[in-house]
Amino acid sequence: MKTKNYKLRINNLKAEIGNREIIKGISLKISSGEIHAIMGPNGSGKSTFAQILMGNPAYASKSGEVEIGSKNILHLKPEERAREGLFLAFQNPLSIPGVSVANFLKTAYQSLHSPKTKDQRLKTNANPALSVWDFNEKLVKDADYLSLPREFLKRSVNEDFSGGEKKKLEMLQALVLKPKFAIFDEIDTGLDIDALKVVAQGIVRLQKEGAGLLIITHYSRLLKFVRPDFIHILMDGKIVKSGGSELAALLEKKGYAAIKSH
Repeated sequence: MKTKNYKLRINNLKAEIGNREIIKGISLKISSGEIHAIMGPNGSGKSTFAQILMGNPAYASKSGEVEIGSKNILHLKPEERAREGLFLAFQNPLSIPGVSVANFLKTAYQSLHSPKTKDQRLKTNANPALSVWDFNEKLVKDADYLSLPREFLKRSVNEDFSGGEKKKLEMLQALVLKPKFAIFDEIDTGLDIDALKVVAQGIVRLQKEGAGLLIITHYSRLLKFVRPDFIHILMDGKIVKSGGSELAALLEKKGYAAIKSH
């Protein structure tokens, strides 16, 4: 079932770290069911942009707006932004020894989707959360979809995971948590072709379910399996060019120098 039609609006966003301006006025609009890709050279601000959208306190937002629907979420904490429907798949996710993947995801799901008060539960006619049985059934189906074995769900989060396993767990989180908007920060880095296809399959499923998607990547290889509606080139903290698949083709042939000359 698709989600409602939402919009993620980013308007003239500026941010700094240590009094140095990193993001220099980015404006972007992503609708439900759209895939946007941001590409750019190292040091252009791509990962910083993702962290600012999710509310990393290490970065100070100077000005601008980040809205989901009509609500500006720029002043909210990361966990509050998540409850509003924003999700970030980390480039380098941390390990959590002693916490199983299954328990981690169930706790996260309950935190995001359970009605918080008795009045809310009565109003929505919803249970506080999925039963353990129902959730586990859903989790196993989503893991199977990503070709993850059942034993994977019993392992501690990211502990002794390969690079591909970490990226697949980020995708599993997105499938389970069902955000309105998902940001994937270089989820294709370090993946072999088989793992890349699995991750791409997850992105396409999220799109079909109605999520708005922002893919941050250095390379065009993921975009051969995922067809973005828009590609944006980020350089020096600004979007310098937007277009369609022709931009990825141009980059593959001539590199970012070609963008500077256009």
